[in-house]
Amino acid sequence: MAYKTLPFHQLGKAGYNRPIDRRHVNEIKRDFHEDMVQPAIVSYRDGKYWIVDHQHQSQAIYEMNGCDPNTPIKCDVRTGLTYEQESELYYRLNTGSKILTFADKLIGLIEAKDADALAFRDVVESYGYTVGGRAKSSLKAIKTAWMVFNARGGKENLQRILTLTSQCWPNDGSGVDSRLIDGIKKFLEYHGSEYQLERFVKAMSANNPRDIVKKSVTFYKQMDSRAFTMPYCTYTTLVTLYNAGLRNKLTAVSPN
Repeated sequence: MAYKTLPFHQLGKAGYNRPIDRRHVNEIKRDFHEDMVQPAIVSYRDGKYWIVDHQHQSQAIYEMNGCDPNTPIKCDVRTGLTYEQESELYYRLNTGSKILTFADKLIGLIEAKDADALAFRDVVESYGYTVGGRAKSSLKAIKTAWMVFNARGGKENLQRILTLTSQCWPNDGSGVDSRLIDGIKKFLEYHGSEYQLERFVKAMSANNPRDIVKKSVTFYKQMDSRAFTMPYCTYTTLVTLYNAGLRNKLTAVSPN
């Protein structure tokens, strides 16, 4: 560990760094005070300096200096780290951060070659979704999906859920939020052996996933009983949509 002052242009960004959040940079610039500046955590690897932490602070200082590439940045330089070790350090430094999203932290684990995170990413991507980012294919309910994956029977359960979402709303990860996943999870728990995949896909694909969630939220707000949880209300909405026009309907399971 050594403290150095480096010009901004020498600080590289690796794959584990999240994209610059303009709102966060502007907040730092607005509330900036010299006494509050912390040295950027930097790794010297392969003849280059890689910023691991405090990239938004460094960006703000750079902009406050007229975007001069030679803007001096105070750095805490680490040496001898591999790329994977940098990723792990990034994850540990930001685990308690309110600024990082869960997807940001998960990407840090993926870049650090964490076995569980890599296996999870492979499952998600096999259904046409992505982890993190702002693309439409980015799975919105990434934290809920991660929790399903790490629960009992996790990989198989997540695969069953993503089989349905990917066939109903191909590549629309931004519309698949946690409430929808929780509702589908209940649907499969109650009717996994009796529902017809083709019928489910036909019924659900005719509806925007966001509208399904809106209907479920409306139903939830109308219920007074604590038994009518948000996952149960989403499940009920799915059953109603599935049953529409059918002679042999599924019987919705009563709330516990």
